[in-house]
Amino acid sequence: MKMGMVPLLAATALAGCGNPAANDTAAAGGNGVSLRNLGETDVAAPAPDRYTVQGRLIPTPSDRGSRYFLLRDRTAVGGTTIAIIRQEHAGRVAYARTEVDCARRLFHVLGVAPNRALAETEQAYDGPLRPISGLPLRQELASYVCRSAGTPLAAG
Repeated sequence: MKMGMVPLLAATALAGCGNPAANDTAAAGGNGVSLRNLGETDVAAPAPDRYTVQGRLIPTPSDRGSRYFLLRDRTAVGGTTIAIIRQEHAGRVAYARTEVDCARRLFHVLGVAPNRALAETEQAYDGPLRPISGLPLRQELASYVCRSAGTPLAAG
């Protein structure tokens, strides 16, 4: 099975569970990657001992069980922002490459992997850029990424 399919299958399975984590996937019509649960999937790897994250901690009050770090952001040719995010959850880590349209309040996941290098190249089908309304974790991540890129997230 291709690496990019693992989080998709895990996220799809969680969509009907009736928990807050399913919101990411449910809003995508079942075609999304749940960032909230990425650390619990086969994509995640055990956290290395004594590793210092080279990134900035993103405040995520909607997910107190995980820590998210912005490792890198850059502006894409079309004006969106591409960000590499590291999630730490229960002794495991996972990485996501995301795209944010700050002006239109849109977000999606481009790739997920157990390490940063693979997250930069791996493909994850998360569908097209979608609204973040009603998705607190994606709103928090998008807001931080946009502010870091110098383009504050448009008012909702």
